Amino acid sequence: MKIHIKTSTGTGRTYSFDVELSATVQWLKQLLHEKTGNNEDLQTVCLTFNGELLEDDEKTLLDYGIQADSRLQLVDLSVSGRGDLGFMELEFVDVSNSTGLKQTQWSKTAPRWRVCPPGLCLEGTCTNHQCEAHNLRVIVPIGYKKFDILVDADETTIKCPLCKQYVEPKTCSFNNCWWRYKGIKQDEVGKGKPPKKCSSDWKRAGNAHHYFDEQTSEMIIWKQLILEAVKDKPLH
Repeated sequence: MKIHIKTSTGTGRTYSFDVELSATVQWLKQLLHEKTGNNEDLQTVCLTFNGELLEDDEKTLLDYGIQADSRLQLVDLSVSGRGDLGFMELEFVDVSNSTGLKQTQWSKTAPRWRVCPPGLCLEGTCTNHQCEAHNLRVIVPIGYKKFDILVDADETTIKCPLCKQYVEPKTCSFNNCWWRYKGIKQDEVGKGKPPKKCSSDWKRAGNAHHYFDEQTSEMIIWKQLILEAVKDKPLH
């Protein structure tokens, strides 16, 4: 099966590997070390998956629930420290505020950069001066899958549909799917308030453009945000 690892050291690239579920975390770190040619001490770097540190090098990918097309991140603990992984954060719409979830019907005159395929989509502004959609809000299709906004978003996954340049995601939209989220949000930055864990049950998005309006739901800081969309209603 194929998995992907995004590095926070060196060039910050994303690497893909063909591995077995029986592979250990230590073996995967060694494989990444050989592929990147970086000189980091393997004892000071750690892989994370869905916000969890994979601290036991002898455990397998199966032990940690890693599946095909999973996306992991490599962090250098000598730089950040275990207690400082909160440096991973992103300003994104507050999906826990359902009052901002709006719905619009399909338009026959929508521009090419506003096409919304079934499942999960992310939305952001294209900053490429050469692009027809420059300074405009574009829709990036993700589809039926689980997507970690902080870990999975990079130049290979979040691209303007026209120029294929990276777009920083700011909000999300759904159609013809069941979706849910889980995350850790920081409502009030710098006021001594702790981050809060939050999640939702499965929600239905019908045959329309369901999106979170940033003016209503507001933008907040997320320490973790995982969005998931599936085609059929889950059994649980």
